[in-house]
Amino acid sequence: MIGAGVAGLTAAAELARHGVRTIVVERHNVPGGCASFYQRDGYRFDVGATLVGGFGSRGVHRLLNERFAINVSSVAIEPSMVVHLPDETIVRYGDDRWPQERLRAFGSSAESFWRAQEQIADLTWDFSTRFPALPVDGPSLVAFVRAVRPRQIGLIGTLGKTVASIIPAAATRRLRAFVDAQLLITAQTDAAGADLAYGATALDLAREGTVHLAAGISTLAVALARATRRAGGTILYNQSVSAITTTPRGRVGGIVLADGRRIACERIVSALPVADTAALCAPLGRAFRARLAAQPQRWGAFVLYCALPPGVVPEDLASHHQLQASYEAPLGEGNTTFLSFSGAAETHRARDGGRAVTISTHTDVACWERAYRAGREFELRAAYAQKLLASLERVIPGAARRARFVESATPHTFERYTGRRRGLVGGLPQTPANSVFGAFSQRTPVAGLYLCGDTTFPGQSTVGASLSALNAARSVLGSL
Repeated sequence: MIGAGVAGLTAAAELARHGVRTIVVERHNVPGGCASFYQRDGYRFDVGATLVGGFGSRGVHRLLNERFAINVSSVAIEPSMVVHLPDETIVRYGDDRWPQERLRAFGSSAESFWRAQEQIADLTWDFSTRFPALPVDGPSLVAFVRAVRPRQIGLIGTLGKTVASIIPAAATRRLRAFVDAQLLITAQTDAAGADLAYGATALDLAREGTVHLAAGISTLAVALARATRRAGGTILYNQSVSAITTTPRGRVGGIVLADGRRIACERIVSALPVADTAALCAPLGRAFRARLAAQPQRWGAFVLYCALPPGVVPEDLASHHQLQASYEAPLGEGNTTFLSFSGAAETHRARDGGRAVTISTHTDVACWERAYRAGREFELRAAYAQKLLASLERVIPGAARRARFVESATPHTFERYTGRRRGLVGGLPQTPANSVFGAFSQRTPVAGLYLCGDTTFPGQSTVGASLSALNAARSVLGSL
């Protein structure tokens, strides 16, 4: 197993549970990957992902809780988030208050869109709870057929379409901006680009329920690491993989560590991004690499970690906020930002009753690479920090100047600590071409090499990563 993020550890725990001798290799000194944490001066920050779902009745994390007996406690939060557009603030409830709120914000003309979105999402959620493995190949055909129910035949009508196809022509700028901003953080693209079935489901995360975990999102990875070791698996921290070797017959032979040591193995599951795995394994072939080269732009992240003292954050403030500063400016790059506050009851995440705050924005990694070559990275870092602090000020006026400290992470930071090339995070944009039936499979052209994580089916988030990992583990067990 390569990588001890949520995907890698889910697959490892599942394989170890079935008696497979399992070794996980992780370059960092803690588990979690992009769902990890770091601590500074009494504050504990989620480094990347901050929005947690999958603990509802149809959630994969609820299943993992039961299957591995990891006892991850979650507390439901409501509302899911507050979205601040330039001219309106919209509360994204997950309960029966949402229909009234969306009617107030978007008007009756938008109801046809929301009804269609929820109908598609219900069908997709129901389908996903039976863990189909897509795209379908010979070994996964049986699992796919078993997952399909007659009522899901309607999903065929979504193939090749985007979320924009169900937005009314007369939709307001406010509705379009809201949907685009929400899809950016859940599908890595806007309504014009997002696959209809995937995007409709991504817009439905609030209805499925969002939660706080005991020590932040890293709680899940830490628990999965514990479950892997308890089942007999081994985790090697502070070790990176420099190559995946193959036998003369074209099967995987093992891995080479950065220090030159070799580990022989019959099966490898890589939880690295697909492109990063391809860089380690030359025999993946031209067709596979050509498909990788054709992928649309992927995003990096610029993140601020703010330590707020007690008394700054109102007790009744929602945990998550998405902000858009301008309707005219493109998404990301500080125009759209996402803020997450640690809970008031999470006293171990912030000393003296304070709050740990994570503020992030999507960013094109190429602009950071150009700035680095020109010696302007610190200048760019300061400019982006001001944009993100302005978002904090919009939610809590005066909060920025009261922060005990503010630290930042660029795409270079994510590359350094997670090993992701160029610091690309969040998975692939979920367009019709590379989502659902077009997604990267858990299987590869190299026998014995499997994939999981946010660049494979079904896509990003800890929910998507966990589902992909179960598919990969199922394929390995089937091959054994």
